Amino acid sequence: MNFDFPLFIKRRSLLLSNVAIACILLSQYAAVGDTASSCDRIRVGSDALSLEEAERYCHYAAGERQKVDAFWGATWTETIHIDVDDRYKLSRALTTKTRGFMEMPLSVVRAQRSALLHEIVHVYAPNTNRFLAEGLAVYLQHKLGGNPAFPNFGKNLRLLARNRLSAISSLEPLNDVRTPRPLRTVMQEQTAYILAGSFVDFLIEDYGLAMFRKLYEVGSYDLVYGKNLTDLEREWRLTFSDKIQRPRLIQPR
Repeated sequence: MNFDFPLFIKRRSLLLSNVAIACILLSQYAAVGDTASSCDRIRVGSDALSLEEAERYCHYAAGERQKVDAFWGATWTETIHIDVDDRYKLSRALTTKTRGFMEMPLSVVRAQRSALLHEIVHVYAPNTNRFLAEGLAVYLQHKLGGNPAFPNFGKNLRLLARNRLSAISSLEPLNDVRTPRPLRTVMQEQTAYILAGSFVDFLIEDYGLAMFRKLYEVGSYDLVYGKNLTDLEREWRLTFSDKIQRPRLIQPR
């Protein structure tokens, strides 16, 4: 039997390469947390959560994901990785390095006030227009979310927006913000998120989800609605008038 030394070296190198890749992948998963739970394309990892807490949060996240999937469609089918840690001060998914990876503060998870559905929306529907991206996430957290969370904490989004209209004379500065730049560079963050959520609520409820999805894709108000942002903002502001009761359109989605 002849021994093929070059072939042996080649196979050995390939084996070592595969081992190295496996080690890298394991280290990435380890970074998500020592305690981990997986359920229905959700993986929760944390150094602080107990296994029972991680499993409970995992199943909750799976339920929130089903809501987004039903409303927006299955635009993300891979696993969503949620890293829960007390070093995070804010929840984050839109601006993480890898789509499908989410950072969640330990405190809000344990207090059951995490904006989880909000962040899942960012995984399913990222957008370079930060105003529309946050507006959609706030709107759906308010409409579908299983718990109260930032920015309205379960309070009526429309009423909160009405009280903040005077904070800005035009939505143009918010609409000009591009991801990953935060909305707080334009105005106070909570107000910015509330106004964004209210405006997206107006677009979807008055003009239908299909038109909003087209706007989300092409980024042009004129092309989709036949009106510019200024005209649409004027209509949105009029909906807050006590003297004008504008019926909402019922359109198929």
